[in-house]
Amino acid sequence: MIKKAYADTSGGQCHYRYQSGPSDPVVFLHQTPSSSQMFEAIMQRLHEHSTYAIDTPGFGQSFNPKHVPTMAEYSAWLVEAMHSISINRVHLFGHHTGSSMAIQIANDHPDLITSLTMIGPFIATSEEKEEMRKTISSDWGPVEDGSHLMKVWNLVGNGLGAKGNIELHHREVLDALRAHESGHQAHEAVWEHDFMKFFKSVECPMLVMCAPDDVLYPFFHRANELRPDSVSIEIKGKNLEPDLDPDAITEHFKSFIGNL
Repeated sequence: MIKKAYADTSGGQCHYRYQSGPSDPVVFLHQTPSSSQMFEAIMQRLHEHSTYAIDTPGFGQSFNPKHVPTMAEYSAWLVEAMHSISINRVHLFGHHTGSSMAIQIANDHPDLITSLTMIGPFIATSEEKEEMRKTISSDWGPVEDGSHLMKVWNLVGNGLGAKGNIELHHREVLDALRAHESGHQAHEAVWEHDFMKFFKSVECPMLVMCAPDDVLYPFFHRANELRPDSVSIEIKGKNLEPDLDPDAITEHFKSFIGNL
């Protein structure tokens, strides 16, 4: 059974979902503007492991940062949360923004990481990040006429890929509405983060996955080019792969860590 709890950090409390199991712990870090809910399907399939999915500060039920954090600050809070719940060695698993936080953690705390799994990592050049920055909107704050509600509905349906799955669509809309300020904060951290530098230098085993219709798929080919020692696998599900392709993702992950 997946349970919920809070972990103390220097910034405030981080909410997380967890499930106890006999094997090594796995920690999941979600994308913007989702929450830890996006990993429940995979957690249920990894019942033999202790699994934890943490709401990033500003998302889900975690505390709201009082400023625009850097990726290093986000990652430090998440490490504090892990230490608060006595996690000392982990298979770390990130999705989109969560991948950026995960690789920052792997760089800053290599002794904490057994392996690193990423879905849709942002392996982009500075120029490519600037171009994407122009097209990715974080502006869905509340307005009096309620038009922001349809804006978010369309963003989640067409942009993230939830259209056609009404329960998933509704869930992701609620997460995005809650994150109308923190979505911008997290994206700013992503734009300023030198993901590629850390991707080249971290020394832990890496599994990289991405769907062909994921917004970050254009950069996926760089995984094996820059790190031929990493494992790269195509999956399904646009930008919501953990919900839309959980069986395949779980099997790829089990195979990966089983060969370490």
